[in-house]
Amino acid sequence: MIIDGGDTGVANVDTGDGCTINDLIDEHANYPGHAEFVRHVEAVTAALVTGGTLDRRQQGAIVRAAARSDVGA
Repeated sequence: MIIDGGDTGVANVDTGDGCTINDLIDEHANYPGHAEFVRHVEAVTAALVTGGTLDRRQQGAIVRAAARSDVGA
């Protein structure tokens, strides 16, 4: 999956309800700032780890990509 042009190395899979991980993250939504976007990504991916869609390594890759991005900046 891609965040702001950066490849996370994680597959953009269906999360079980017809939405992909990228759909849930929605980098094109209106975030008040970069930190809020990164916190949103952390929350979404934490829920996906709890649900078994992602493992911690995949979560870390996605959160790091979000932190490197310019989304919300």
